Amino acid sequence: MKTIKYYLALLCIMIAVVFSLAGCSSSVASTSISNGSSHTATTWHGESLDVYTLDIGQGDAHLIKIGDEYTLIDTGDVDHREAIVKQLKALHVNRLKNVIITHPHADHLGGFYAIAKAIPIENVYDNGFEAESTVYKTYRKELNKMGITPKALRKGDIVTLGDGAVFEVYAPWDTELTDKKGKADLNNNSIVGKLVAGKFSMLFTGDAEKEEEARLTKEENTKLSSRVLKVGHHGSKTSSSKDFIRSVRPEIAVISCGLHNDYGHPHKESLQRLLNDGKAVSPTKSITIYRTDTMGQIHIHTNGDSWSVTTER
Repeated sequence: MKTIKYYLALLCIMIAVVFSLAGCSSSVASTSISNGSSHTATTWHGESLDVYTLDIGQGDAHLIKIGDEYTLIDTGDVDHREAIVKQLKALHVNRLKNVIITHPHADHLGGFYAIAKAIPIENVYDNGFEAESTVYKTYRKELNKMGITPKALRKGDIVTLGDGAVFEVYAPWDTELTDKKGKADLNNNSIVGKLVAGKFSMLFTGDAEKEEEARLTKEENTKLSSRVLKVGHHGSKTSSSKDFIRSVRPEIAVISCGLHNDYGHPHKESLQRLLNDGKAVSPTKSITIYRTDTMGQIHIHTNGDSWSVTTER
């Protein structure tokens, strides 16, 4: 009798342990967070994800579509307001879950005013740096009218995009990068983050230049590795440094710039580094470069395993 009771007690303990372990292993749905909060992300369970690099001229605007949820990274310039709203409407965007402003320069921030007037926005993220420009002041006034307080992203933060896809933030840092005059360098404090969905990844770099790239390479190195690179600063020669490209090891590079722009972007130096120094897959294969100035809108489609790229022209 004592033996039976012993085994019954042992069986009850084993059942309790099994249920305890099952509870510990269940996935936890995460929400959009910032400011260094802890994060638990579910694995990618979506059917498809689309990234559209919009053709809005000399600026940046990248739309991420996951199911019926949309995230926009940068909004183009003031001159692009009509064009970007038109393109978003053409892509059936009726609500933006997230808008991420990588830094407060007009060619990344200028379209926000028109977008906010035309499309409801749920969350706004920026790098927390202020600018003295009229465009930045307009952005802040519009946020106040909307009753939205932007969340400043820093290294280690994660924004959830839907279906387990996340945007992992690598920069800026609490200790800012400064220019020669000791002021915060807006380009080199751009939000740099990686979109991750299953095996697919895309690194967004804002207008990061060689100074921010150097710090990223030193601190993150191979963690920067991504299938796709959104080339920094519209393909300027001040970006896409050799060591940075070799850390990212992209198969595809996307450049957003205007046709015959005044800056001459993309510069031949950065194009050569991408073509010659990337060697993403093998020493004999270069990175494939896509450009809005010559190809129009760039569309990347993935199921989290394989992906394809199509262009407008």
